[in-house]
Amino acid sequence: MYYCRKYCLMVGCLLILCSVIRAQDTLTSAEVESRSSMFFTQGNWDALIRYGNTALSKGFDYYYLRYRLGVAYFSEKKYRQAQNHFEKAITFNSTDEAMEYLYYCYLYTGQYERARWLSKSFSSAAVSYTGSDKLKSFSYATLEAGVGTTDSTKQFDNYYYMQAGAGFYVKNRFSMYHALTYFTQTDFRGITNQLQYYLNGKVPLKNDWSIAIGAQPILRDYSATTYPIAPTLIRIPSRLHPPPNLDSSRFVPKEDTVHGPVKTKLDFVSAVSITKTTGNFDFTLGTAIGSLDTTTQYEQYIGISWYPMGNNIFSINEIAYLHTETYYQHIHFALNSSITFAPTQKFSLTASYLANTGGNLVESDGYIVSGTPDFMLTRFSLLADIAVSKSISIYGAYQHQDNIEFHQHWPFQYNLYVIGLKYIPK
Repeated sequence: MYYCRKYCLMVGCLLILCSVIRAQDTLTSAEVESRSSMFFTQGNWDALIRYGNTALSKGFDYYYLRYRLGVAYFSEKKYRQAQNHFEKAITFNSTDEAMEYLYYCYLYTGQYERARWLSKSFSSAAVSYTGSDKLKSFSYATLEAGVGTTDSTKQFDNYYYMQAGAGFYVKNRFSMYHALTYFTQTDFRGITNQLQYYLNGKVPLKNDWSIAIGAQPILRDYSATTYPIAPTLIRIPSRLHPPPNLDSSRFVPKEDTVHGPVKTKLDFVSAVSITKTTGNFDFTLGTAIGSLDTTTQYEQYIGISWYPMGNNIFSINEIAYLHTETYYQHIHFALNSSITFAPTQKFSLTASYLANTGGNLVESDGYIVSGTPDFMLTRFSLLADIAVSKSISIYGAYQHQDNIEFHQHWPFQYNLYVIGLKYIPK
């Protein structure tokens, strides 16, 4: 009997303790509204974020709670988290205040197409306040030039290119980017003069999805180098450094070489990718195909971008490629890692490193292609952008590549130097 009373007493105490804890842990709608409003009025953003997220986890979800959380994250410059709350807020009530905050969240995270699309739903007051009625269709223009030098100067001359590009918006619904590039190089195989036109369209979709489509026709004039000698000899001019496994006595004198007739060929590259933005992450899935000379390249890739601070000040990006030039008889892999640091709107720095097991890549929705039979093993790049006025910025890039010659498989390197100007109308 004694033990039974003791047991009942213990169970009773536990039940009372659990009920007290539960009572302390229980929130009411009135309390959530009162305390979140108090933190909002005080500008106590940290307390509001902690309390608001606790309330959300317990099932409280309504316009004012989402709006206040959005403002709190926005005030802390965590625009990606703020974006999530404002997007949810306007599903309850699409007020001007929430729409305007969401508009700036998109702008401050580089989602310009989505910002313009949202502005189409603004009231006249919101249009006036944000100035979205003054947005121009023409968004920016670029002009750049580059030179690629190599350590194998007796096999390859320097290559040069120039490019002019421009970005446009179509009815505030999607963006288009155009670029015209001229490329020229002479090497031991012949002379290449190439004209490339790149077109890219990016369309925002519902629920933070977007799709990008790129295409690039390439008009290539090529004059092959020929060596009128016995076919048993190796047809490589004497100016070359002999690859380690070849007999230099079998090389052909440079004066015995001639250039064949110029042949013109139209190559083509296309790509499509789809991106989902969620919280501090962007997830991308894409595919590309390139018809280059006698080779057809197929490629699939997946990418992830992480913005740990909730804004564009710092980001980490990874893209993994699976690609082939033999209809998947041989599959190659590549990984491109990059980090971007943009402490102010006037300066940004990006460093990237790419490792590749073989074959050539199509990158950036068909923007970067390689028509040479040689392929790149590794690439290190640095890109800096500095604003010198409200409308003009200067950017420069350095790139180092470790390549493999296609036929004899001897290694060589390229160093690329790029300088460019960007104009953004105000």
